[in-house]
Amino acid sequence: MSCISAHDPQLARLADAIAQRVGQQRFHVWFNNSTRLDLKQDGLEIAVPNDFISDWIGKHFTRPIQEAAHEVLGCSLPVRFNVVPQLFEVESATAGETSAAKPAAMVRPAKPARVAVMPGVRPTPVLTGAAVSDVEVDAISKAVAIMQPAVKPFRNVTPIHREMDSQPLGSGLLRPRLRHDIESYVVGASNQLAYNAALYVAEFPGAQYNPLFIHGNCGLGKTHLLQGLCKRFIEHHPTKRWMYLTGEEFTNEFLAALRTNKLDSFRRKMRDLDLLVIDDVHFMGGKKATQEEFLHTFNAIEAMGRQIVMASDNHPKMIEEFGESLINRFVSGMVVRIDPPNYATRCEILRAMSQRNGINLPEEVVAWVARRVTQNVRELEGAITRINAHVKLTGRFADVAMAQEALGDLDRQLIAPVKPENILQSVCDYFGLEHKDLMSGRRQRTISLARSVAMFLVRKTAKLSFPEIGMRMGKRNHSTVISACRRIERAVTRNEPLAWTSAVGERTEEASELIQRLEEHSRAMN
Repeated sequence: MSCISAHDPQLARLADAIAQRVGQQRFHVWFNNSTRLDLKQDGLEIAVPNDFISDWIGKHFTRPIQEAAHEVLGCSLPVRFNVVPQLFEVESATAGETSAAKPAAMVRPAKPARVAVMPGVRPTPVLTGAAVSDVEVDAISKAVAIMQPAVKPFRNVTPIHREMDSQPLGSGLLRPRLRHDIESYVVGASNQLAYNAALYVAEFPGAQYNPLFIHGNCGLGKTHLLQGLCKRFIEHHPTKRWMYLTGEEFTNEFLAALRTNKLDSFRRKMRDLDLLVIDDVHFMGGKKATQEEFLHTFNAIEAMGRQIVMASDNHPKMIEEFGESLINRFVSGMVVRIDPPNYATRCEILRAMSQRNGINLPEEVVAWVARRVTQNVRELEGAITRINAHVKLTGRFADVAMAQEALGDLDRQLIAPVKPENILQSVCDYFGLEHKDLMSGRRQRTISLARSVAMFLVRKTAKLSFPEIGMRMGKRNHSTVISACRRIERAVTRNEPLAWTSAVGERTEEASELIQRLEEHSRAMN
């Protein structure tokens, strides 16, 4: 008796993959003779004659089923059991039948219809070989005894639905959720190191950069890189277990397990992984119980030499209300920052996005947008969306005039005056300083550079005189302001690299990029 309920090539390949992992003899006994497999839209449905069969398969063959699904379908597969005795026809027993013969499962279930959760347990060592062990022979005998035919089959029996609470390769967070891939990730000077580290981790998990912690401002492509890492990991290690979660999802799953007394199941699912990826890990800040659970999860995975990857908007030491124990573990691996893309990278991103949207942007349009949108990739994506909408709605060609019409607010922002307070706040935020540092007489390199940049931007955008700027910047002499403005103007003209020390290490940025970025950020605060 075949275990396949309908002719489906994909289902046939899945059955073959399961048979290869559990052995042909076990597959014949526990699957061909005792189940019906059916691929549904929401997962794999396994019809069984009774509770005993579902319990045994769930306990001993959970992992082979998940590994087979990952090999054939490219993702993990939610599995549920339906106890449906009427599907298994009664057949007369013959004298030559053995304990492994075809079961006739037409008995009324001993338990009432219910929904039950079955723990996902690793296969026991006795089930890894080709031969059937004594333990399994006893189980088969018990199964046959349970499945002796009744005098008359029961009809209209309510199926018993069982969700397999297993240790899935993708934890139900299946491949369709991974919207991004590594091939479409545009690499530049601002993200080259993070990109290289992600590629290495995907191919050699747990070997060197463990944990890998990627941080940077919103909209710089951290999620794209993490999801691309997961897809590349799947390509290199199709049978290994992985999970991609946000910090919020980890928190919610932990709290749900706590409320329903299923912490053991939650911990098996989280800790028995080859790769755990947590995006927006800063969400756990201030949540002591969640941090404590994540710390134990972190230790368990790392102790087995397996890989952990995280992303956050801030450096681990800059995340508010995070425990010292977690911070120390985060910085024990590789911490890498993604900076805002420079002009060349922004142009490349715009070209890639326009191709994906099916529009042909001339280079002058690409350059015009790249000069005006500097903060993050999401704003570049929004600019492409608006230009694409204008092209489709008006039927006109995408030229600079069209881009100016679609993104007219950008040019209007460049003309509008900027409040000096906004400039000072933007400079303080970018350099990691306080307002009093700019007003002070300290000549430390970072403070001196930030003060000069602030003076230059106030002069350029607020159109204040040198004496007025000097009064606003700690009552300085107007000659000091003139000297600072000339210094920055010269650096912008030559596009010199400007270096300073931040709270998370040394930073360097081209002068023109730095000024443009700070000006755009200041205008956005108006």
